[in-house]
Amino acid sequence: MSQFQPDHNGPVPIYEQIKGWIQEQIVSGTWPERHKLLAEADLAAELEVSRGTIRKAIAELTKEGLLIRSHGRGTFVAPGALEQPLADRLVTFSEDLISRGIPFKTEVLEQGILTAPRRIAQQLQVAPGSELFFLKRLRLVDNSPLIMLHNYVLYAACPGIEQLDFTHVRLFEALESHYGLQIEHGRRTFQAQSADAETAAALSLAEGDPVMHLEQQTYLSDNQPIEFSDLWLRGDQFKLSATVQRTSHGKTGLAVSLLQNRQL
Repeated sequence: MSQFQPDHNGPVPIYEQIKGWIQEQIVSGTWPERHKLLAEADLAAELEVSRGTIRKAIAELTKEGLLIRSHGRGTFVAPGALEQPLADRLVTFSEDLISRGIPFKTEVLEQGILTAPRRIAQQLQVAPGSELFFLKRLRLVDNSPLIMLHNYVLYAACPGIEQLDFTHVRLFEALESHYGLQIEHGRRTFQAQSADAETAAALSLAEGDPVMHLEQQTYLSDNQPIEFSDLWLRGDQFKLSATVQRTSHGKTGLAVSLLQNRQL
């Protein structure tokens, strides 16, 4: 019998309690990579909850990349459980690390106000020369740089944002909590590149080493672009994976996610 038992009288929904418990087993290493979970019916009986409650918790963790389901075999802890679904939810890399209990550090390399270059102005649908807030950062895990970020934000929507300390404040957190902006959706595009001199130096790579370049556009609830960013991710520590399922009608569903290679 598991030592964990959900609180049926508490304010947190039971499926969220179970989801958090499963996540804790994975992050702590109690359930290692490729660990097989009990069948849904058995787990439901052990925790004294309905099978539907178990199914909902597992479905969410599967979407988030912590679990994988194999038809006819069961549910397993995903290999390299730093997987971030990108196809259906707009989750930042820092939010993903926080949700998995992985400590990270942020270094701010540059921040301030600039006039929009033509390429960025086109992405944000403003006139060239419009005022933007520019933020250049590194994300580090275990003191190793993994991601370099260049963010461009419409300054008119967040005056004074350049005064914030982004070594401790997250950008989307500031836009949503401090400025009351409702970020609703986004679009991400990936392209493999060779690291130029600046990127290689920032990410502790050799010039020409592989990196994954990510372009991101984010929009408010009224479909107004609010932020555009360029991100460069170490090619030796990240990889793209796709899970595809062919239905009886011949349609294919595609979920693309980002997986950190934990062996490096």
